[in-house]
Amino acid sequence: MFEAPTKKMRAVLPQEVPFKSMINNSCQGGSLVAAILTGDAQLLGSALDSDVIIEPVRAPLIPGMLAVKEAAKTAGAFGCTISGAGPTAVAVVPDPETGARVAEAMGNAFRSIGGLEVNSSMVVKLDPEGAKFV
Repeated sequence: MFEAPTKKMRAVLPQEVPFKSMINNSCQGGSLVAAILTGDAQLLGSALDSDVIIEPVRAPLIPGMLAVKEAAKTAGAFGCTISGAGPTAVAVVPDPETGARVAEAMGNAFRSIGGLEVNSSMVVKLDPEGAKFV
């Protein structure tokens, strides 16, 4: 079993960030917003996949994460990244069929390279309306 306590995952974050890295991540944040507003899944995946500050220091702490990311993209994902402190990986795909292939590839990589069992995997469609009162 793998656990990613937030305190441990935050402890590896750099105290200072190179200006070039901050520019990159800021630009990707803008791309992320544009992708959500326009419904551009390819741009969304690319933006999520382009972190040069947090993911490079957290991914090595997650057994097999680098292989999982590569497996997702090889199977057709537009991008793959760590979600939250690290217990979850997420990929952006163009359609449910690709999603099923990507989920299988990611699970296989976690099992074979990371030595981890996969608790759950699912392919879901993003809600284009976002949060709402019920």
